[in-house]
Amino acid sequence: MGRVIYLTGAPATGKSSLSAYLAEKISGLRVLSYSALLRDHISRKAGVSLTEDGIRNQSALVVTRQDVDEVDEWLIAEVAANRSTQNIIIDSHPVTKEQYGFRVTPFSLSQLERLNADAYICLYASPVVLAKRIRINPAGRPLPTEFELAMHVQTQASLATQYSFLLGKPCYPLDSDVTMETLSATVRREGKLETPA
Repeated sequence: MGRVIYLTGAPATGKSSLSAYLAEKISGLRVLSYSALLRDHISRKAGVSLTEDGIRNQSALVVTRQDVDEVDEWLIAEVAANRSTQNIIIDSHPVTKEQYGFRVTPFSLSQLERLNADAYICLYASPVVLAKRIRINPAGRPLPTEFELAMHVQTQASLATQYSFLLGKPCYPLDSDVTMETLSATVRREGKLETPA
């Protein structure tokens, strides 16, 4: 039986980098990138090709709650169909920075129960570190103020903790301002990510 890890964190905390690194190290690990799933869903629906950077930049202008619900349901079904044979990491961030402030598009309790993740891991880093990372690689992300970055981290961590609390599953907020080797070793150990039996 595989493990399902819900990996989250504010932008530039290193979710995608960590997921890619783990995928190289763990045989058969499947990474489901929520932003890529959402981009593909909206592109099919609109009949135009959208980039991940474009969606990050426009977010609430192009992503509706219905889009999120449809991707959520696909994700839940896909995890259910594959969790018996492989480990799965869901790379997601339901808190987004918008022009008007922040938007949170969480799973419902029913969806959380059906997804049934084994553990929640929330990456964080200081606003100074996050701002530096965004300046180096914007990837369609606007540069928020340090206050906004701190709020984003706190809001994302609060949501991951709530998910964990509601389902009685462990949650691990992890400082991502460490080496990739150190971070990945912690995720492997706490997430119990080994080759499924």
